[in-house]
Amino acid sequence: MRINLNQLRAFFIAAKEKSITKAAELLYVTQPAVTSQVKTLERDLEIKLFRKHGKSIELTVAGGVLFNYSEKIFEIVEEMEYVLKGYADSTHGILNIGTTRSFARYLMPGLLSRFQKRFPKVKIILKVGSSQEISDGVQNFIYDVGIICRLPYKARLKVIPYSKEEFCLAVSAQHKFSKYEVVSLEKLQNEPIIIRENGSGSRYAILSMLSSYNVKPLILLEAASIEFIKEYVIKGQGISFFYKPEIMLEVTQGFLTPVPVKEGPIFVQTDTVFPRDVDLSPPAKAFLQLIEEEMKG
Repeated sequence: MRINLNQLRAFFIAAKEKSITKAAELLYVTQPAVTSQVKTLERDLEIKLFRKHGKSIELTVAGGVLFNYSEKIFEIVEEMEYVLKGYADSTHGILNIGTTRSFARYLMPGLLSRFQKRFPKVKIILKVGSSQEISDGVQNFIYDVGIICRLPYKARLKVIPYSKEEFCLAVSAQHKFSKYEVVSLEKLQNEPIIIRENGSGSRYAILSMLSSYNVKPLILLEAASIEFIKEYVIKGQGISFFYKPEIMLEVTQGFLTPVPVKEGPIFVQTDTVFPRDVDLSPPAKAFLQLIEEEMKG
């Protein structure tokens, strides 16, 4: 036996209002339509659901049992409609975002707080990795979107430029460059440089910049850990390029010295990446809309 939801709704409203006429008005159908739905339900269940009581109707014992179940059913139906509506209009759901460790600490908190102010019931899952790892993860649908340093992207990714983040050359307080007002990039030719690991977007950006000035750095060491690189530079073991916000404490404490570059400030382009030709989830669409709005100013 299968219960038709429309028949059950007609019965439920009629029982709640104790009137076929009022049920018809609330359901925007004719009175005979409600009567027909109830009678069909009674026939299918092989039980009597209502009995006449003057001008109103009353539930039979079996009708009362069905009414209690119906009430629970339609509470669930209303909840389901509410939740699914939330998915449709971006007010609910899950948003998986991938970004770099540095951006997760300094760039993402402000952006995500602005998004959650609009959509407080969207659950955000933020994971970190190198720019290449996040890019690959977006292509493989591990993340809905990624915010990373610009890389040579594959055709399967679509890109929205986000922001230009400032990087700087930094040395220990004892390094000779710490006394310079400005340093030309060509002076880095024979300097031991500690650089980020392969797959890092900032690594790609910095090496590309140096190459554009025909500078081939003496790469002393590659590392994925920013903290390790900072400690190595502080000990005077080499120099490095850092995302400015991540060395503010060490600069304030006098352990690291940012050195202006003659060729001008170093800005690295960040991008929002997402799968091309894919129907994104409503939260992902809403997040990209926020990005576009912020880019327009």
